[in-house]
Amino acid sequence: MGRSPNTGSQRADQVANLTAQVEALKARLEKLETPALRNGNGTGHDRRPQSRRNLLKLAGAAAAGAAGSIVLGAIPAAANDGDSITLGSETNAGQTPTAVIPASGTAPSPLFEAVGQLVTPPTTVDPTVSTTPPLAQSIPLIGAIGPGGKLPPIGNPPVNDFPGYAPIQGVGGEATIATSTGPVFVSEGVNGFGFTAVGIGVAGDSDVGYGVVGSSGGIDLATGGAGRILQTSLLDDLLTSPPSGPPSYGPNDFEQVRDGNGLLYVSLTGGTWVPVQFGGLNQSLFSKVSYSQYRLTGSNGTTWMDMDATNLKLIITPTFDCVALLTANADLWTSTAGLNQDLGISFNGAIAGWKESGGFAGTFSPNALFLQTMVQMTHGTTYTIKIQWKTNKAAGASQSIWAGAGPINGAFSPTRLTAQLFVNP
Repeated sequence: MGRSPNTGSQRADQVANLTAQVEALKARLEKLETPALRNGNGTGHDRRPQSRRNLLKLAGAAAAGAAGSIVLGAIPAAANDGDSITLGSETNAGQTPTAVIPASGTAPSPLFEAVGQLVTPPTTVDPTVSTTPPLAQSIPLIGAIGPGGKLPPIGNPPVNDFPGYAPIQGVGGEATIATSTGPVFVSEGVNGFGFTAVGIGVAGDSDVGYGVVGSSGGIDLATGGAGRILQTSLLDDLLTSPPSGPPSYGPNDFEQVRDGNGLLYVSLTGGTWVPVQFGGLNQSLFSKVSYSQYRLTGSNGTTWMDMDATNLKLIITPTFDCVALLTANADLWTSTAGLNQDLGISFNGAIAGWKESGGFAGTFSPNALFLQTMVQMTHGTTYTIKIQWKTNKAAGASQSIWAGAGPINGAFSPTRLTAQLFVNP
C-alpha cells in the first residue's frame, strides 16, 4: 500500500513542533536553575533553585505528553532514597547491557567506586604505568572499600594502593561482631556463595597460568569451613603410565599433584617428582603376632606347612603400587637331635623367602630366627601372606620341631609376621 503524499510533511511538522517544545523546556530549566532573591515582603513566590531531579520530572512529563519520550541530554543516574535505579528502556529493560565507558582522551580513573561509612582516604589510586598499551591504566575499574576500611600500604616505601591489578577489587572494612564465643573482629575483601553440593562460592580460571592465588603475611590459603580439600587427578596425557604417575612434564618447584590412582606426588627443588609415602597401621604397615607355642611332628622335610593359618596370616589389598618388605621372626628349637628348622614366608601360595635355624647338635635350645624378603604388589590386588615351616630333612613320625620359648607369665616368646609397604609407582 503506497505512502500518503502528506505523510512526510506531517512528520516534518511534528519534528519541528517537538524541537520547539524541547527548546522551551531547556529555557525554562535554565531559568529555574538560576538563583534569585526571594520576595522580601513574604507574600511573593519562593524563587529558590529547584531540584534538578524535580525539573527533569516536569520536563519528562511534558515531553512524554507530546512525543512519548524525549532525551534532554546526558544526566547522572539517580533515584530517591529507597527507590531503585532502573537500567535499560521501558520496552527492552534488562536486555541491552548498560555500559560505563570513559570519554575518549580522558585521564585514566576508576569507572565505578563504592565506599562505605568512615572510610579512611585516599579511596582512589594513581593510574598504573604499563610498558604495553594503554601505557596508563585505571586499576581498578570497579572498586569497593567496606565501612571503616582503608587502602593497604604496599611497596617500599609503602604507598596506599589496591592489593592487586584486577579490574574489580574489594578492600575489607572493619567490624567487630558478637558470636557465641565472644566478640570477633572481621575484615573480608571478597565473598562468594553457591547453593547445594555443586555450588561454587568463588571460581578462578586461567589458560595455563594460575586459577586462584592467595597471598598473605600470615596464612596464604586456609580452609575455614569443614577443613576439607579436594584435588582431582591429572589427565591421562599428563601421566607417564596412565593412570599411574609420575607426571610426564617437568614440575614447578614445590608443586603437588595426584595421578589417576590418587597417589600424591610432590616436587623438589630442581624439578624432580617424588611420590608421597603413605603411613599408618593397616594402610602401609600390617602385622600379626602370636604368643602361643607351635609344634610340627613328622615333617617330610619337603612340604611347607602353615604354622598358624589363622593368627599368623595377612590378607592385604594395597591401595597403591608398592614394594612390600616382609619379615618373620620366631624362636625355633627341636626336641629331637639331628633336626634343623626351616622357616619361610608364603606369598600367594609360593615361598618368597626362607631361612634355616640350627639345632642339629642339641635339643631344647631355642634359636632366634629373623627372616626378611621383598615382593612387588599392585594396587587393587589381594595378597595372602603366611608363615610356613618344615624340618630340614625327613623326620620320624613322632619327631617334632617347635616355635616359641618359655613361657613367662603364661605367654611364650612372640612369633610375628609383618609387611611394610613402600610406594613404588
